[in-house]
Amino acid sequence: MIDRFGRHNRADRPSLTEAEREAARYTVVLVSPEAAEALGDDRGEVGLHLFLDDDWDHQPAHLDEAVKMIEEACGEPVTLTEHHSDLTYWTAHVRHDPEAER
Repeated sequence: MIDRFGRHNRADRPSLTEAEREAARYTVVLVSPEAAEALGDDRGEVGLHLFLDDDWDHQPAHLDEAVKMIEEACGEPVTLTEHHSDLTYWTAHVRHDPEAER
């Protein structure tokens, strides 16, 4: 599942669960051929890259695969929030059911 940045206000939640802390450790980065070249990598290093903290962890084939890997690590369903800077990247957040929180 893909979400848009800023849709959820995490400040409303006083403390993070263990699953939320684990999900927050992951970032998925889309490396274009131009970005790979600028970073000094060969063109074989393009595509999605999954990072755990600051370390490269895996190269998923698509965003659904990245979501599954993060969900397995944190034990909860997650959503990816898209961000744009020099590169397009996504951060992971535990997906909450709004009906369950009422």
